[in-house]
Amino acid sequence: MTRFVGIDLGTTHIAVATATDGEVESFPLAQLVGPNLADNLPLLPSVLFAVEPGSVAPDDVHEGFIAGEFALNRAAETVGHAVVSSKSWLAFAGVDRTAAILPWRAEEEDGPRRISPVDAARLLLAHVARAWDAAHPNEPLAKQTVVLTVPASFDAAARELTIRAARAIGLSPTLLEEPQAAFLDWAENPEAFEAALPRGESEGRVLVVDVGGGTTDLSMFRICRENAGFSLERVAVGRHLLLGGDNMDLTLAYACERRLMGEERLPPRRFAELTAACRRAKERLLAVDGPESVTVSLLGQGSKLLGSTTSTTLERADVDRLLTDGFFPRVDAGAEPIRSRAAVVAFGLPFERDVAITRHVASFCRKHGTPTALLLNGGVFHARPFALRLHEVVASFGAESVALLPATRPDVAVARGAVRYALGQAGRGPRVRAGATRSYYVGIGDGEAVCVLPIGSEDGVVHRTEQRFELTLGETVQFSLLAREAHDPVGARVHIDASFDALPPLVAALAGSGSVEVVLEARLSAIGTLELACVASDGRRDALSFELGARAERRAAFGGRASKRLELASLVLEHVYGKGSSASEREVKDLFRELERLLGKREAWDGELCRGLTDKLLAVHKGRRQSRDHERIFWQLAGYTLRPGVGSVRDPERVARLFDLFSSRLAHPETRSWQAFWIAWRRVAAGLDEAMQGRMRDVLDPEFAPAELKRKRDKGFRNEATFEMLELAASLERLSAPRRGELGSWIVERTWTCRDPRLWAALGRVGGRIPVYGSVHQVVRAATVERWLDHLVREKWDLVPTAPAAALAMCRLTGDRERDVVERTRILVDKKLASLGLGAPYRAPLHDVVPLQAEEHSAFFGEELPSGLRLASH
Repeated sequence: MTRFVGIDLGTTHIAVATATDGEVESFPLAQLVGPNLADNLPLLPSVLFAVEPGSVAPDDVHEGFIAGEFALNRAAETVGHAVVSSKSWLAFAGVDRTAAILPWRAEEEDGPRRISPVDAARLLLAHVARAWDAAHPNEPLAKQTVVLTVPASFDAAARELTIRAARAIGLSPTLLEEPQAAFLDWAENPEAFEAALPRGESEGRVLVVDVGGGTTDLSMFRICRENAGFSLERVAVGRHLLLGGDNMDLTLAYACERRLMGEERLPPRRFAELTAACRRAKERLLAVDGPESVTVSLLGQGSKLLGSTTSTTLERADVDRLLTDGFFPRVDAGAEPIRSRAAVVAFGLPFERDVAITRHVASFCRKHGTPTALLLNGGVFHARPFALRLHEVVASFGAESVALLPATRPDVAVARGAVRYALGQAGRGPRVRAGATRSYYVGIGDGEAVCVLPIGSEDGVVHRTEQRFELTLGETVQFSLLAREAHDPVGARVHIDASFDALPPLVAALAGSGSVEVVLEARLSAIGTLELACVASDGRRDALSFELGARAERRAAFGGRASKRLELASLVLEHVYGKGSSASEREVKDLFRELERLLGKREAWDGELCRGLTDKLLAVHKGRRQSRDHERIFWQLAGYTLRPGVGSVRDPERVARLFDLFSSRLAHPETRSWQAFWIAWRRVAAGLDEAMQGRMRDVLDPEFAPAELKRKRDKGFRNEATFEMLELAASLERLSAPRRGELGSWIVERTWTCRDPRLWAALGRVGGRIPVYGSVHQVVRAATVERWLDHLVREKWDLVPTAPAAALAMCRLTGDRERDVVERTRILVDKKLASLGLGAPYRAPLHDVVPLQAEEHSAFFGEELPSGLRLASH
């Protein structure tokens, strides 16, 4: 008999429930609770700990990690070896979620093997599967009907990655939103519906507030009394809020840090230890029979204690002041979340700027209506003061009373509700009408997008656009995907503004030749993911898939066909570089001028035009070796048209073809040609993967490494363009933080004997706190950059024109303790900038979290990006 299984893959804990008919029961999860001691517990902590070989029985270790209660205990003792909050990382587009970045900021020289957020989800689910299969040897989990829950606010990419992790271990789950699961668990007894309806009314609205360890989800449900019973509908979902129990732990840790350290700050690793200690103290203080106070201690490192104090006391009054009043303050119905630019970032994750959950609830209710009942879910609401305060605030929004619905199982309600969802789908329980939580759009160029799936769309319902797109067969095509909370009909053309969230692009490979007109079809799949496809007039259907990986930048796609002008430009390139070319020396030197005559000023060449020129140039690349002019101008044109190496779906292929020419070096080596060569690679650096960038550094390092390191030069590369080589090396952001830091240290050493301001410009690129195109896990450590800044601030900045920009890049605020330099350094830099007459707007990134601006991207690559392309924000 097939079982129904619900899995709540939570940020903090995992819960599992099951049923064969209408009776739902929790499934205890086997896990280590000691070095070689196992037990079955109702919850599995969502923690992976990297263990030393031989420290735990081999059968309990999988790919170097253990999971569960013992992993949680070991994580508190050995910071830097644990993967925590991996679910939050799965939703964070500021990093490559398929790259091995966890444990976050583990020391590379002594740290464990790293894994990706997707692999972390896979390992946790694999632990669940092993526990299930051991208890049900004849009913493996892969053969059951599995429902896996996700935050309602998870975007399409995060849902796709969750499915990918589950399928990797053989599961084929349906995705269900966590608030809906919690609602269904409460709705197991239809008699309870009466409590949600105002007296004498046939309709009520239930607000579900689900506060977990990492996220807060808000959803509104409508209950209507009908002749045969009740109908249930999910009518609204809030935006993604990276706000939960983790933020509360951080708040307490900041308070304890001030008591322990005064104005000083703990190193990131020690602060993580303090945060773990505060979490344990919080849980004790908020327990029903908890103590009035708890001592929070930090162990000394070796024989050296932390200052003169290693412990402080947290009292219940502290919890009320910091947590109840901080996260659940009394607000009126008109309250709005504070939209300050300064975000709270910890352990690499960009937490919500305003931690006042009640302000987010007020904003949600003003948009979607005041509820008649409130259902609270999540371990946070084990704390009765939080639940009572939130109920008090929500009740104050309307004239009618708001019922606080009983939630007796906040830890396991989501898993149980997932089972009830599966039962409902099988016709054995209530069903909730629900659909897409946002409207989805495809970019069509010129700052516009067309709606392909409207908000509220139910699963299985196909939506087709009337707009037709002309696509080239035999090539991979790309569409930019966006989403927002708006009620636009299918086919509506809208202007893209700040209300849109950009998602990873969608791609498809269309076989054949020539071109074809297609329309787009979109639907929510039965498992809860977004599906789009191109449909031709002959009925041919090509599915689109997400481009999720290192170079899946958020960007607008290039659309349309190559123009007649491009055909003429291709003839010019063929004339200059084609086989048997008869182009004169003057025609070669005037190539850019001739292209501008045909195509207009180069600054106005858009992405489609640039990539068309790149393709033609790569097709005739052998002709570059005819003369020094041919070669120099080839590299100038290749770098300019392919910049920044990402932005079009075929760019990885183009960059790879260009990289094949790297090892060929120059046929006519002279200074101007070497300059063009290195500048071209700097322009396309964002398209180079880590292996390519590593090869670049292998060639470049001998030029900059100290003599005592005895770096062997590649004799095929001459060092006649030293600073162009340096700018390229400094622009390679996909390399590890230690290797990038190594280059920075070499640059600093050079500044002692060379006063060229370009050295400091390069150092600013290497030490920048916010990557231009790389992942935040590759940012050089703050402690390393602080040493560089100590040297820079001693320079006479009025004589070093690049110093202000370099210092700003290395000092700008991210809100992430791991990346931010110490405050005293920022203050010193701020004063120096002010002394040069640089005003508050210029210095703002030292005080607030300010995203990189378009002009900063342009400065990094040397010129503006082609129109129609934008890089992701970190």
